Amino acid sequence: MLDVFQKAVAGYGFDSFFIAGVPTNDWDITETVLLTGGKAEWFAEYVANGYVRHDPVARHCLHTSMPFDWDDAPYDPVAEPEMHEMLMLAASRGLVSGLCVPIHIDGELAGAVSLMGDPKGLSERQVLEVHMLALYTYGQLRYLHSQPEPGRLITDREGEVLQWVAAGKTASDIAEITGLSPRTINQHCENAQKRLGTSNRVHTVVEALRLGLITI
Repeated sequence: MLDVFQKAVAGYGFDSFFIAGVPTNDWDITETVLLTGGKAEWFAEYVANGYVRHDPVARHCLHTSMPFDWDDAPYDPVAEPEMHEMLMLAASRGLVSGLCVPIHIDGELAGAVSLMGDPKGLSERQVLEVHMLALYTYGQLRYLHSQPEPGRLITDREGEVLQWVAAGKTASDIAEITGLSPRTINQHCENAQKRLGTSNRVHTVVEALRLGLITI
């Protein structure tokens, strides 16, 4: 998928990209990165140092579901010096302009596809094409990452959620702990239930315990 997406976006003038889900409550995106292409050193630095906390592009994704030019992400360089410093650092690494596609699902921000390059020469039709390409690719990546590893009946995230359910936590509790939304927590429970062929959440936890997928 990396080569296919990279070639596709290159046709619109973008040479690098970063695709990730919503960070946790402390803005740690380490486990939410789905795919990157190009600028490997910068992306590793960005994730390791938590630069997403000071990224106006990432923040703007909370307020729109439409693709936007990085330059359109507002911030105050005087009142928000950390953001200005991060942008200057990114520019020194060759990241000056780009297009960001926020991914909203059921009214909530689920992630984003950020493309490095100059979007100003794109027509409205081309922006729409990039938007559709980003939505499709993000959906495919989320599907692939939601599948359990060979030999494992449920995903690591589903196991983590069931572990908290077994500890008596509600969906809201688990959402606060993990940084996910209650809707996502419930979806993980439903996915695990389908995979294990159980009838309800309690039955799912019991079966996961019986199979040694989680412990208490």
